[in-house]
Amino acid sequence: MPNDVQQILAALNGLVVASESRCSPYNSDDYAYPQSVETEIVRRMGGRIYSPYTGTTFSSTRETDIEHIVAKSEAHDSGLCGASAQRRRNFARDLLNLTLASPSVNRHQKSGKDFAEWRPALNQCWFADQVIKVKAKYRLTVDSREKAELQLTLQSCSSVAMR
Repeated sequence: MPNDVQQILAALNGLVVASESRCSPYNSDDYAYPQSVETEIVRRMGGRIYSPYTGTTFSSTRETDIEHIVAKSEAHDSGLCGASAQRRRNFARDLLNLTLASPSVNRHQKSGKDFAEWRPALNQCWFADQVIKVKAKYRLTVDSREKAELQLTLQSCSSVAMR
């Protein structure tokens, strides 16, 4: 098994397994981010307006949504419900957790789902890696089904690099 895959599996084993819990009401306004993060996402993609979920390159950012890899509502129910307003904003703006997706994927397919409920058609190994890194950084929990699906996916990966 490649070293990068072994490292992220070790990080997954370091996450706390717990059922999701909504300890306070979810309000998407608590997870506000500026539209300017889109420019940073494109810059990080080497100037491409690209969705790693589908492999689609778009001609304009008007064709995409800013997408949270770990959905805001999922993060809320996995530990951020008790976090400060600043920590929630930091999460919402963190480039580690942001990518681009078509509106149909972002709004209708993925929405607020966790890894056990949805994964992209492409780059599943990269996606699993990002989910675990974000959850570790913000000390978010995984439920047992999500952890099992992350493990199963990663065990078949030759790399966690984005294609």
